[in-house]
This record gives sequence, structure tokens and C-alpha cells, in this order.
Amino acid sequence: MSEHTHTYTHEHDGSQHTHTYSHDHEGGAAEHDHEHHEHHHHDHPMENKEQVKALLDYNYKHNTSHADELKKLSDKLESLGYAEAAAKVSAAKELFSEGNKNLKEALELID
Repeated sequence: MSEHTHTYTHEHDGSQHTHTYSHDHEGGAAEHDHEHHEHHHHDHPMENKEQVKALLDYNYKHNTSHADELKKLSDKLESLGYAEAAAKVSAAKELFSEGNKNLKEALELID
């Protein structure tokens, strides 16, 4: 298993930001926790392959963490007696998982 790091730099609100994303090339998506956060959606430059890969990798990991949260939420709803709501959240989690599978496959195709 080898860790691979991508660095992604973009401008936002007049200042430059750099993000670094690492991932393993073998095995499944590493389970990861994250803090609740605000989403800052803005245009990201996609001028070259490395920028596209970095953004795709970031989105894959970010969305995977949301799918993990949805699973926990569904389980909690079930335990609180909200079976119908839990089923809806579980269905949403499956859609996230299917999308994440496609993002991972796209990333593998450009590696």
C-alpha cells in the first residue's frame, strides 16, 4: 500500500489557498471521521490533470465521510423508533455510496 499526495491551489476571495490531499492506492476507502463544517463552494480552477485529480480525490473523500454520517444517522433514527425515516436516510446513504463508487472509479481511470 502506498500513500499518494495531491496538492491543490486555488484563489478564493482575493487570496490563494492550498489544500493537500493524501490517499492510499490499495484497499478501500479508509474510514475517516470529520468535524461538522460549513461548505464553501466556489469555483476551483481545473486547468490541468493534477488539479482535476486533486479536486476529484477531495470530493470522493468528502462525500464518503457524508455517507458514513448518513449510516450513523439512519442507525440512530432506527434505535429511536423512527423506522420509516431511517429507511429514507438509508436509501439516501446508498445513493451516496453509488456516487462515491463512480467517483473512485473515475479517479482510478486518470491515475
